[in-house]
Amino acid sequence: MVALQELFAFFESVAPKALAEDYDNVGLLVEGDAEEIDTLILALDADENTVCEAEKAGAQLILTHHPIMFRPVNKLTEEEGGQRTIRRLLQKGIGLFAMHTNFDSAEGGLCDAFLDSFGTFSERTSFAGTADGIGRIGRLEKPCTLAELLARGKKAFSPDNEIRYVGNRDSVVETVAVCNGGGGDMLYDAYALGAQVYISGDFKHHHARFAVENNISLIQIDHYDAEVGFCNLMKKRLEVAFGDALKVIIANNEKSPWKSF
Repeated sequence: MVALQELFAFFESVAPKALAEDYDNVGLLVEGDAEEIDTLILALDADENTVCEAEKAGAQLILTHHPIMFRPVNKLTEEEGGQRTIRRLLQKGIGLFAMHTNFDSAEGGLCDAFLDSFGTFSERTSFAGTADGIGRIGRLEKPCTLAELLARGKKAFSPDNEIRYVGNRDSVVETVAVCNGGGGDMLYDAYALGAQVYISGDFKHHHARFAVENNISLIQIDHYDAEVGFCNLMKKRLEVAFGDALKVIIANNEKSPWKSF
C-alpha cells in the first residue's frame, strides 16, 4: 500500500504542475474513495473500458496522460462517452489523475524520450532554452540523413504503417526539433530556433506548405503512437519508487482510434 498523498507528491516531483501549459488541465481530476493505493492503472486516455479494467483489477486510481476534461463539464448523463466515464469513476469510487503537458515538458519526460528515439544527441534544450519546458531541440552526435531519421521513427513508432514527411530524404541533418503529440503549430518555433527537421504530429496543410517554402523538413508521427509510451515510462518510474508496495498495470484495451484503409 502507498498513501495517496505520498503518490501525489511523487507525481509532482516527476512532473511539477507548474510546467503545464496554460490551456491544460492536470492533476487530480476525479477524487476516489481510497486514502491508500495498492493497485494503479496506467493509460493514455481514460474511457469506460479503462474504468471497467480498473474495477476488475481492484485498482483505486487511474493515471492518464491525456486529461478527460478539457472543456467545462456542465452535466453528467449517459448521453456522451466522457460523461459516462466520469459517472463510472464516481460510482466505483476510483480516482483519476492526469499528467499531460507537465510530463511532456519535464526533464526526462515525454519530449526527451521522443527525441531519444531519433538518435544520440550531444546537446539539447527545450524551445525556451531550459532543461524543463515544452519541445526539444538537439544536435546529433553523428549527423545522418533524413531517410535515416524516417527509418528510426518508423521502427520506434509505426512499424506497421507508413509515416508522412516533407523534405529531401538525402539531406544531411545535424539539428532536430521535436514535440510529441499535437505539436503542429510549434513548427514556427522550431524553425526560428534553426531546426533542420521538426518531428511531431497533427500537422495541417499550411504547416507542410511552410516547411516546403522555408526549407525545413517535417516528419509526422501519429499522436497516439508518439504518446502511448507514457505508460511504459511511468510504469518503470513507479516500480523503482515504490517496488512491491504498488501494483502497476498498463491498460490492455487501448489502441489508436484511427484505422487505415
